[in-house]
Amino acid sequence: MTVLSSSGKLLGNRAIRGQLVELADSGRLHHCLLFEGPSGVGKATTALWLAQRMNCTDASQADACGRCWSCRAIQKGHHPDVIVVGTDPERTASVISVRQARELIQSLSLRPHSARRRFVIIDPADAMNAASANALLKTFEEPPADTGFVLVTSQSGGLLTTVRSRSQQVRFGRVAVPELVEWLRQRAVEEPEWIGHLSDGCPGRALELADGQAEAWREARNELLEALSGDIQGVFAFGEKRAQGERSKWSARVLLSLDGLDRMLQDTWRWKVHGPLPAEALYNPRQRRRIAAWAEQLDARALTRCADAVLDARSQLQAFVNGRMMADALLCRLATELGRARRVN
Repeated sequence: MTVLSSSGKLLGNRAIRGQLVELADSGRLHHCLLFEGPSGVGKATTALWLAQRMNCTDASQADACGRCWSCRAIQKGHHPDVIVVGTDPERTASVISVRQARELIQSLSLRPHSARRRFVIIDPADAMNAASANALLKTFEEPPADTGFVLVTSQSGGLLTTVRSRSQQVRFGRVAVPELVEWLRQRAVEEPEWIGHLSDGCPGRALELADGQAEAWREARNELLEALSGDIQGVFAFGEKRAQGERSKWSARVLLSLDGLDRMLQDTWRWKVHGPLPAEALYNPRQRRRIAAWAEQLDARALTRCADAVLDARSQLQAFVNGRMMADALLCRLATELGRARRVN
């Protein structure tokens, strides 16, 4: 997903790109870069931009021209010397397999086709399992001539320590919300202020929300809140309806519900600390009445227990715990904590 401003410039993290240019122009760019930061903040886009910048054939431009054959081929994913490695399509689990690692090593034994610097972009790098990461360790440490790696991750803790130690870490920050909101306005996105706030300064996430996920997010959140507002049968009906059957068909929707609930708890905590908040300061501006009720009913310890319940549910999803059991346990814990507040409409 390309994260560009209306002028064609990358959005946010200007200082990082300036440092990368300085290192590249001085010949000091590390052979294995680790781009880490929030999902959707523009790490992969920056990796492609760096490949363009170092292989642009228009010497008159200080930046990648975006028009020459090399720039256009990289942008379209057709350049033979810019290799993007994602999860293995032959595996049901989202992993970068040892098969892919061996094929990559074999392809790197050939000389670059035309690039001044060949790039291998591994995204998401945390999808490398132990076998594939270990197979690539020596190549990360001693890559072929004129070849560099960019490892892209939003979960650097999922990488082997030996991989991190062979990389130069580049930490990406979130884009300032006012800048992101203006960018969304230029793209004629509806509700730019709310989407910019909800995306937490991540342009890629903002584009996903603008492309229909915002409404899906609202619906998933409302469905969970409705279950909490009902009786015990309604609590158990949520898991029965939304977390049964093939996991791939319901997990994304449940994750949206969990995110919506997590944002409700964040709004409640800030309301409790600071008092009534304006709509633009809330992730859930249409839920001010419920947020006010929760802030009145729940003390700090209860809010912490609710947040822990959501965190536990996320962990159980990742650990492939039975979906209905996870949902039932979560909603029962929340219903117990919320008490009278769960009956607020």
